[in-house]
Amino acid sequence: MSKDLLLEIGADEIPARYLLPAIEELKVRVEAAFRGARLKFEEIRAFGTPRRLVLQVRGLSEKSEDAFTKVRGPSKKVAYDAQGNPTKALLGFSRSLGIDPSEVTIETENGGEYVYGIKHEPGQPVMELLPRILPSCVMGMSCPHPLRWGEENWRWYRPVRWVVCLYGEEVVPVEIAGKKAGRVTFGHRTLHPGEAEVPSPGQYVAFMEKLGVIVDQDKRRKMIWEGSLEKAREISGMPLEDEELLDEVTCLCEHPAPFLGRFDEKYLRLPREVLVTVMRHHQRYFPVVDGEGRVLPGFIGVRDGDPEQGIETVRMGNEWVIRARLQDAAFFYSQDLKAKLEDRLPELKGVYFLRGAGTVFDKSQRLENLAAFIGEKIGLSPEEMGFCKKAAMLSKCDLVTSMVREFPELEGIMGGHYAREEGLPEEIFRAISQQYLPRGAKDPVPDRGASSCLALSDKIDTLSVAFSLGLEPTGSQDPLGLRRSAQGIVTILLAHGYDIDLDELVRYSLNLARSAVEKFSASSEERLAEFLAGRVEAALLDRGFPIEIVRAVLGGGEKRPARLPEMAKALSSIVGTGILSDVVTGWRRTSVLARTTKERDVQPVLLQEEPEIALFREVDAKKSLARSLFEKRRYAEYLSLLSSLRPFIDSCLDEVLIMAKDERLRENRLKLLGLVSDLFTAYADFSHVLPLVGPAKNEK
Repeated sequence: MSKDLLLEIGADEIPARYLLPAIEELKVRVEAAFRGARLKFEEIRAFGTPRRLVLQVRGLSEKSEDAFTKVRGPSKKVAYDAQGNPTKALLGFSRSLGIDPSEVTIETENGGEYVYGIKHEPGQPVMELLPRILPSCVMGMSCPHPLRWGEENWRWYRPVRWVVCLYGEEVVPVEIAGKKAGRVTFGHRTLHPGEAEVPSPGQYVAFMEKLGVIVDQDKRRKMIWEGSLEKAREISGMPLEDEELLDEVTCLCEHPAPFLGRFDEKYLRLPREVLVTVMRHHQRYFPVVDGEGRVLPGFIGVRDGDPEQGIETVRMGNEWVIRARLQDAAFFYSQDLKAKLEDRLPELKGVYFLRGAGTVFDKSQRLENLAAFIGEKIGLSPEEMGFCKKAAMLSKCDLVTSMVREFPELEGIMGGHYAREEGLPEEIFRAISQQYLPRGAKDPVPDRGASSCLALSDKIDTLSVAFSLGLEPTGSQDPLGLRRSAQGIVTILLAHGYDIDLDELVRYSLNLARSAVEKFSASSEERLAEFLAGRVEAALLDRGFPIEIVRAVLGGGEKRPARLPEMAKALSSIVGTGILSDVVTGWRRTSVLARTTKERDVQPVLLQEEPEIALFREVDAKKSLARSLFEKRRYAEYLSLLSSLRPFIDSCLDEVLIMAKDERLRENRLKLLGLVSDLFTAYADFSHVLPLVGPAKNEK
């Protein structure tokens, strides 16, 4: 027979950013623990509010399943004496399993005979297992920045205040963080602040709703969004869709009650980003917008409590707060417009970038140099180059404006607005406003031209300075957002197809960075290149290419990431064909010997035998075509060309003694193989695709 289980851990308010991951982790940990303990159940559901984590298990068995394990004992020779009677070894083995010696079996293994017995582990009552399982599941959770409390130095998200644990209607004798489980819970702080006894696990969710607590986070989320839609219609608008904010507000309340607030239309003169930031980041309001995305003079707030009683007072208080915030923003905006961005450049000399790496003014100068370097590589016109360098010079000036000091989230965005208000060309203010894009996976990439050039410059400079200082990410720690910067570089290069050699970019940027760094790490170039290569690999894997294909093209000579997706696609298209078999065989047969020399100046007069002469002529005739095909991104044709070399390679290696006694002949033949091998390695490291080829036909 089975019953339902309820576990509720009551605590001080758990921060919103931790709640959803905590709910999922609790569910995963308990599922794994129950399976490990051989406890059968029908379904596990997890819920959470700021004050509690809840686990509901439906159909949990009353005892764990019996376990039968086959155990190997001593060899037959040791288990029985000459007369076939059990020895002490067999008797001891049988006793350890709780079986009679007659119950063992004899099986052959690795040429020998051994006795085997079945060990029976009877199931245990669930009421004995739960007190051991549940505390470790809860207190073993990976809490970021946990609090410690009590004489026992308990460690969890926040101090535990009560525990409810019921199996059916019976209290489970569980103790978590010094709190013994009972059936007493607490309702909503204002709607039902007193104690209450939970009748049973199955009635828990409905019972808590009577106490003013919506424990199901999905239901709270739906209540917030549907209520916000309804309130926004009062001013002919809709709440701005923001999944992250919706999750956060869901995790801030136990009984959500959306309400509509309003503010004066005069504040709509402020930039849209300012209005959204004031409401979203500082007050956790949903801005109300019209069908075209324009902000309307209203917002949706969410009260945690009664949707009717005292709601007018709540609305008025929130309107007063937003009015004060918008007044400040309007004042900052008007004051900032009194000075041009360029006039603020000297102030950047007093703003430090990273400790030991100079000022933001120094960074602006590096960005100008990087913009010129990158602009040339991506083919900017002289006019576009001028726009990009000007944008680079002004890109950090908004850091010293009043608006950005108050609202750091608007860094870059406000610089773009101020540049536009000054009447600077569109290319400049767009580049300044897009310099930090993409900030995440859902962000758009900056526009082609000056915008993406500045964005690349900013990101590679930040990476170069950080790696020069030895501040690269370690494990899960990335306080400078370097992974995001690296991913942004790769995303921009792939999105716009820019033919930039990453190794060249890293070297140039590091040389600039080291001029500003007091003490730099000598191995930073190698580590930064490897770091960026990891982001390229992740981007290609996200596009669905097999890991073997991805690592093959990454291991080749091509260092321009924008070309790699096409190269991977062409290589993938020949998997399972004779072309790939020929290519891999040609690479394999030439690459090993070719590694013994770096010289490629083959002397035709030293080629004596017909097969080596034929191979040289074939390569010499096709190397210009190969180079052209590669540069024009005609990769399928390039691979076919490599495949066509297979007969000449086989003939040369089968009929010519490469390691000749004559040193001149030997060196010349190795150079020839190196010349051939270079055509293959320029494309990929084909060792990674060997598992995709299988045995090659006719390989010698």
